[in-house]
Amino acid sequence: MLDKFQWKKWILPLGAGIILWLLTPVRPTEINVQAWQLFAIFIATIIACVTKPLPMMATTIIAVVIATLTGILKMNEVTAGFGNPTPWMVVMCMFLATGLIKSGLGKRIAYLFVKAFGKRTLGLAYALSLVETILAIGMPSDNARVNGIMYPIIDNLSKEMGSDPKKETERDLGSYLVFNEYEINIVTSTIFLTGLPGNLVALGIAKTQNISFSWMQWFLAAIVPGIISLLVVPFVLYKIYPPKIKKTPNAHAWADGRLKELGKMTPAEKIMSFDFLLGITLWLVGPTIGIDATQVSFIAVAVLLIFGVINVKDLLNQSFAWNLLTWLSIIMLMSQKLMALGFFPWFSKTLGNTLHGMNWILVLVILYLAYFYLHYLFPSVLTQISALYAGFLSIAVGAGVPPVLAAIMLGFDGSLYLSTSSYSAGPAAMLSSTGYVSNKDWWTLSAIIGVVLNVIWLGGGLLWTKVIGMW
Repeated sequence: MLDKFQWKKWILPLGAGIILWLLTPVRPTEINVQAWQLFAIFIATIIACVTKPLPMMATTIIAVVIATLTGILKMNEVTAGFGNPTPWMVVMCMFLATGLIKSGLGKRIAYLFVKAFGKRTLGLAYALSLVETILAIGMPSDNARVNGIMYPIIDNLSKEMGSDPKKETERDLGSYLVFNEYEINIVTSTIFLTGLPGNLVALGIAKTQNISFSWMQWFLAAIVPGIISLLVVPFVLYKIYPPKIKKTPNAHAWADGRLKELGKMTPAEKIMSFDFLLGITLWLVGPTIGIDATQVSFIAVAVLLIFGVINVKDLLNQSFAWNLLTWLSIIMLMSQKLMALGFFPWFSKTLGNTLHGMNWILVLVILYLAYFYLHYLFPSVLTQISALYAGFLSIAVGAGVPPVLAAIMLGFDGSLYLSTSSYSAGPAAMLSSTGYVSNKDWWTLSAIIGVVLNVIWLGGGLLWTKVIGMW
């Protein structure tokens, strides 16, 4: 049986691509024919990633076929594009996330923190926030952290305390913990370059514009606004969305019981712990000893495979990772080719000239806020980054924003803008449908915390980057 042909979803991408292609004779004189036609294909591809007549992997494969048939790209360029290290780093980190879940180490860490700090509801929220932070270092999938580890624990714990949507007692405890988890998941996704696939996509796109930054540079820029957010968000939510249960003495006993059920650390957990620490260490010191971030991720996965924590079947089952590898490699290939053909330098210079005379800090603030609130129009993190990041980065650099600062600040924004809607990303769609938080509350709280995060990361974060010498 044939899949249904989604013809309505093809109208916008095909229309935009064809119109831009037909405008080739009246293109700006600074851009050659090849660059303009590749731009037409690129825009059509990005729009198709939004309308989704086909999955993104299929869409990008079709785009690259068109580019090769028209002679814009050569086949050896396409195959070489799959050697881009950034998509491979994303895939390897996805495999690491599999190890954390399969070994059971993620759950053990969570139970230990709940046992130690869970006597009061606010303390419990901070304990769960610390677990999220630890997991985000080497677990780049926000979906995996929420769906695979954090939500099941929060749901079970809430119901243990008598807070259950089915009993209409969700506001007793679960509502607060669930929404806190969502917002903290956003924060931890931003603190670490490896906290979210979108961060690595931003890194890859920045490289196509000859802008590069390391895991450590990202972390140093994020650590202060990140810590402030981890402290402020649970407290603000506690005040504006207070749980009825203020003390949770039973949480200690509950977590202790779960730890007893797990028993002693298994060999898989011990190996995963070692591998986790090895990965963190190498990400921190790797550049000084000649090991880049992608190589670190390969080393960490190899260790798990050698000792049997994960196996080849686990890797093959990660369909999202392989899907991501394909379409991300192609998107980055087209972006890199547009840079080489001079399109992005022209775009940057042209739009930068329109902002001539405007202070670059003001330009960065405007771009940052526009990028953030445009996420209300996008149901996917990666789609918006693929569609807008390159253009926004070009405008920022053309207006005089220091390149690395522009790349990292807009990269942060690509995580923080998840505090917008109930469809902003997979975790939002899942958590908002559990019954713990009403749709009205979700939108209201997201808007409030979104403002809080923008003040911390754009205001305080920009000042912090000045302190560490980024501008």
